[in-house]
Amino acid sequence: MTATSRPNERDERRRGNQILHKKEADVVVLGGGPAGCAAALELARRRCSVVVIERSEYAELRIGETLPPMARKIMADLGLWNRFVSEEHLPSFGISSVWGRDVVYENDFIFNPYGAGWHVDRARFDAWLARCAEEVGATVYRGAQLTSWASDAAGGWEIEIGRGAEQLCYRTRFLIDASGRAASFARKQGAQRTVFDHLIGAAAFLSASARSPRPNSLTLVEAVEQGWWYSAAVPNAQLVAAYFTDADLYAKRNRNSATQWWERLQQARHTKARAKGHALSDGPFILAANSSRLDPVVGSNWLAVGDAAMAFDPLSSQGVSTALEFGLRAAKSIQAHLQGGARALADYAQAVRQSFENYLRVRDRYYGREQRWPHSAFWRRRHSNSITGALATSGKGDHSNEPNQES
Repeated sequence: MTATSRPNERDERRRGNQILHKKEADVVVLGGGPAGCAAALELARRRCSVVVIERSEYAELRIGETLPPMARKIMADLGLWNRFVSEEHLPSFGISSVWGRDVVYENDFIFNPYGAGWHVDRARFDAWLARCAEEVGATVYRGAQLTSWASDAAGGWEIEIGRGAEQLCYRTRFLIDASGRAASFARKQGAQRTVFDHLIGAAAFLSASARSPRPNSLTLVEAVEQGWWYSAAVPNAQLVAAYFTDADLYAKRNRNSATQWWERLQQARHTKARAKGHALSDGPFILAANSSRLDPVVGSNWLAVGDAAMAFDPLSSQGVSTALEFGLRAAKSIQAHLQGGARALADYAQAVRQSFENYLRVRDRYYGREQRWPHSAFWRRRHSNSITGALATSGKGDHSNEPNQES
């Protein structure tokens, strides 16, 4: 099944004065985040030729730095567990919550069968995953983007990749959209995104002074009147803190203002205490954090994975681990499909739907525990029944609150 990645000299396309020789690949992955890299790595391990198109050089800010203990099993399934351990990420021994009442209670991982979780530097973690995919045979184009595509007579795709002044041309049997919440390829194929809320995050990195005590390893989640705060220690002796609220509840003017961010922090007694002695080193950055899903998530020789397929509220702490899990699942489904499996893609789509429905039930249950502010617009919205779609708004272009959408 493996296709050669060498150009066929007789198969070429002319762009201006430049001749583009077509290369071939079984699968092209649009996006090099956790989902895209996990899919590429597993496909390469299964002897498929695979190309990853990643727009960044992995030096940009990436939020989503806590992996739960269950990520250990996924890393093992990807054949990466021992290498992951050698990267020496910070351990996370549990979660502290101020939720439903103004006291701190802890849920530690001491009895978790998978052990501790981890705090990771996301940019470094994503770059590491891309290198792992390359080492088993995937081709990764960094600083690149998909510039054009067209279906071919065989049902696959002919695509062009732009990387600086360079243009590359590929013929591929299958395309994975791992481009994040934008789902840029899938939406051009007619898929629509259903948005269940308009949650955004205002995230910042804080550096401790020489006299400040090092933050403990626990993740802290604290509810406030119009949203909630998340904070965690990250590598390089920093603290990341993010305020989550609805887009219309956070002043649209000067959204990136540090003054507004610090003012909101004063309302979170426990997070404020944790940040004492720290200075703002980067941010705040406004990030999309809503719950949303794509429909459909599969089409004619394409599928969506990661945030492109379904995006979770950060309260779930499952975004990265779910992306890895479904990247692995997508790879298995694609190989089965390319080998003639009639239900492979339909089964994948069903698994995505079931996972998202289960997530919504857990999300609603957790938000329902916070009843201290019955007149708060933020909490009233969360106490509505999102399963029936009371909060959902469906639209092809409803991404006004979604900066930095692609992986």
